Amino acid sequence: MARILLVEDSPTQAVEMTMLLEEANHDVIHASNGRLGLEQLRSQTIDVVVTDLEMPEMNGLKLVERMRIDFAHVPTILVTGHGSEALAAEALRLGAAGYVPKNQMRRSLNDSITNVLSVIGSDNSYARLISTLRKNVFVFDLPNDPQLIPPLIGLLMQISAGMELLPSVDMVRMGVAIEHAIANAMCHGNLEVATADCPSHSELARNGTISPAMEQRLADPVYKQRKVRVEATATSEEIRVTVTDQGNGFDTSIVPRPGEMDIEAIFSNDDASKGQGLVLMANLVDELVFNEKGNEVTLVKRCG
Repeated sequence: MARILLVEDSPTQAVEMTMLLEEANHDVIHASNGRLGLEQLRSQTIDVVVTDLEMPEMNGLKLVERMRIDFAHVPTILVTGHGSEALAAEALRLGAAGYVPKNQMRRSLNDSITNVLSVIGSDNSYARLISTLRKNVFVFDLPNDPQLIPPLIGLLMQISAGMELLPSVDMVRMGVAIEHAIANAMCHGNLEVATADCPSHSELARNGTISPAMEQRLADPVYKQRKVRVEATATSEEIRVTVTDQGNGFDTSIVPRPGEMDIEAIFSNDDASKGQGLVLMANLVDELVFNEKGNEVTLVKRCG
């Protein structure tokens, strides 16, 4: 359970979203615009902010900007309506940790909150020791076991937090992007399972759920032996993570570039879940580079 600040000006939408969040046992505080949302953030402890974009007095975009300055430790998830795609893209660039289209709210909102909370929950018990690190390198060869994703993300976030490389909201954004990259590498890359036959991102990366189609591929020696290599380097200048699968790759021309993405088009695709992951990966990091084959992605977050 988390304490969620819901910033939504429509009473009808606020009631619907509150009920949805309470179904997942979250404690919900409501504010009708960004200005009132900031007052709530000043007066009590909030774990995650869920905000609409179009609101009077202070919209969601301005709220994200202010939170980046005054409440950088609190992640924000946007709920976007039709026609708000450009604002959503800008909010992601300004510091939001994720977004959910209103037409996918029931399916995706609580999953998105779970993903963000899981990254925040990294253990910082070794922070004093890790703060003395100046460079750290990890290389993992992961089997196609999604249960390994949460501890790997937790380890990377623990190191980043201990080295004091990024504000906490930027660490959350980087963690979410890496999580999507590894989940895609396992399910779509190594096992070559279509999106329709994969679990949701939350089920796969958070709960370790394996679908029947994945089980079938894991029983086949051709797919079972494939590994996901994760190479992570953390320095005072940047965090660089390269995720490589052993599949056939994909057409990287569909990857959205920051400032050039069409969120509405992404969500109108049949392969919407994969598209959303690409949008998030492209906008939660400073640099996203695929190799020519399309089976390797490098994510870079600059520090300082």
